[in-house]
Amino acid sequence: MSNKAWGILFALFLVMFMPAGVSALAAYNGGQVTISEAVPDDVFASGGMIDVNAPVDSLIAAGGTINLNAPVKGDVIAAGGTINVNGDIGGKLVAAGGTINANNDVGTNAVLAGGTVTITQGASVGRDAMIAGGQVTNAGNIAGNLTVRARTFENTGTAGYVHVELSEPRGGFSRIFSIFGIIFTIGMLILGLVLLHLVPGHFMAVEDEVRRSAITKVVGGFFAIILSLIILVLISITIVLLPIALLLWMAFFAGLLLSTLFVSLALGRFLARHIKWEAPPWQMFLLGFIILNLASRIPVAGIIVLVISASLGFAAFFSTLYHNRNRILGKGGAE
Repeated sequence: MSNKAWGILFALFLVMFMPAGVSALAAYNGGQVTISEAVPDDVFASGGMIDVNAPVDSLIAAGGTINLNAPVKGDVIAAGGTINVNGDIGGKLVAAGGTINANNDVGTNAVLAGGTVTITQGASVGRDAMIAGGQVTNAGNIAGNLTVRARTFENTGTAGYVHVELSEPRGGFSRIFSIFGIIFTIGMLILGLVLLHLVPGHFMAVEDEVRRSAITKVVGGFFAIILSLIILVLISITIVLLPIALLLWMAFFAGLLLSTLFVSLALGRFLARHIKWEAPPWQMFLLGFIILNLASRIPVAGIIVLVISASLGFAAFFSTLYHNRNRILGKGGAE
């Protein structure tokens, strides 16, 4: 199972299992984050090293290394390079990382995705466990179903029912294609952050359009993309209008290229408001970008996500240009 696949699972379940009814949030961030006193609240932590050494109500954590050394009353959602669960969890555990070690009890369900995933001896899951990874080991007790997708799987523990799918290593072409996709995604992330830094007003103006009449813009943007392609092809086959066609092709691809960036910021802002997280625009963009890009890689459904986001962003981009056409052309203020 590739890193892309476990990332997809994490993004999907992050949205599905985000703790509902969050009325307040205790936020921690920094290079080294240590929670040494009990927090009777929902905790959001981000940093290079995160150590939770005291009980909390629920936990959402993202960092390089996450060590959960104390009990959590509710759910835990974690993403990091290394995740060590050394304390009991009353609710569900949703985790994605390079290495995941579940060493204690999980009250309900566990959804784990990573390079190496281990449920150690003495650990337990109260209901079902779904695991995706490169190397998966279960030495604990799963009360319900255990579903595993991995390259290698070792099971010395127990489970109500075990379903295993083993995958073959990728071929050379697939690996090259995957690397290109990762590089392109990183490039898009950098582009979005640069634009948000250099032209924040323009960027957020388009993002504001994304959040207005979103359904209408999705439908309109979808048909606008199809119609634009037809018109551009017709113009391109005429030699006389070819220079104009080249300019229009550039505008078309610019709209498509930037479309998901605007949607990423809108999505990140929506999620930040949902969890009561006050954050600068670049952090909201980063959150939305990660969620959107991972969701777009879900088989079949990912295509729908990509079409919707591209259509929405495309329509918002050109709608913003239209509303500000007079200022762009130097004829006065925007309408």
